[in-house]
Amino acid sequence: MYLPELDDRIALWRNTIQLFHRYNRPDFVGPFNAIGLSYVVERPFLTKQGEERKPDIVASGESGWIILELTTTPGSKKPNLDRYKAIDPRYLNQYVSNIHDSTPDVLSSRLSFVDDGPYCQIIVKDILRVEKEEYLNNQDLKDALDQAKGADLRKLPEIPVSIVPEMKPEEICRGLVDIVMQLFEPNSDGKTSIQLVEVGLERLSDKVGVTEKHSLMDKVNNVMEDLIKNHLPEYLELTKGGKYKATEKFKQHHKTMGHIASRLRDWAAPGAQKTWDDIRSPSFPINPK
Repeated sequence: MYLPELDDRIALWRNTIQLFHRYNRPDFVGPFNAIGLSYVVERPFLTKQGEERKPDIVASGESGWIILELTTTPGSKKPNLDRYKAIDPRYLNQYVSNIHDSTPDVLSSRLSFVDDGPYCQIIVKDILRVEKEEYLNNQDLKDALDQAKGADLRKLPEIPVSIVPEMKPEEICRGLVDIVMQLFEPNSDGKTSIQLVEVGLERLSDKVGVTEKHSLMDKVNNVMEDLIKNHLPEYLELTKGGKYKATEKFKQHHKTMGHIASRLRDWAAPGAQKTWDDIRSPSFPINPK
């Protein structure tokens, strides 16, 4: 990364998504993967009263279905979790193959414990913790989470997700820094806004709906307009074909890349300037945890 710290929201999403995957090295089976849960992100559902709900993650498998609220806020999410329980399970058939008549198991995922009321909570900062599993109805899910407790999430291959649907504009900027740097690589043909979004979403891309992608594209276009106009007017442009790419004036050079890196940092994290040498030095964390 060109920024020294992972954003908490991204760390939360990356570590939560790891629980839907499995790896041979190290030997790790995510608890949600172990019971065959397939998931979608930020998809709209309706209650039986016709009210819309849009949970962060909805996942379903043969033994049941779950709703996950991912949050870094210090306040309780109990009201949100209560509302998710009212989702009509018939709408599952729009997104997943396993449908159910039962109510879902609702969980929160956090980086540190906050009391979210009578709901199971997974803590995904570094070491996987599970709190209040007694509130789960699905015994297979209980067993899988119990077996996964204590897993060191820092040892897993890093998922390069850098953008998620609920991001604010300033978070979008931080998520785009590495991707924008790719535009200045030799032989880069540039990227459209949807390509920037899909690279940022990485493996979440096919889990996110069209509406949410369009919303992200609008945010990306807004922050990229600011980047071009106010930070890199000489080196970055939006072509008539709708691609963000390096201008003809840009030439691959140490000092030029240093200037671009500095301007990107100012755009994404004002006041946190680093030189190109700082960014390339061993003391600067390229891939921080």
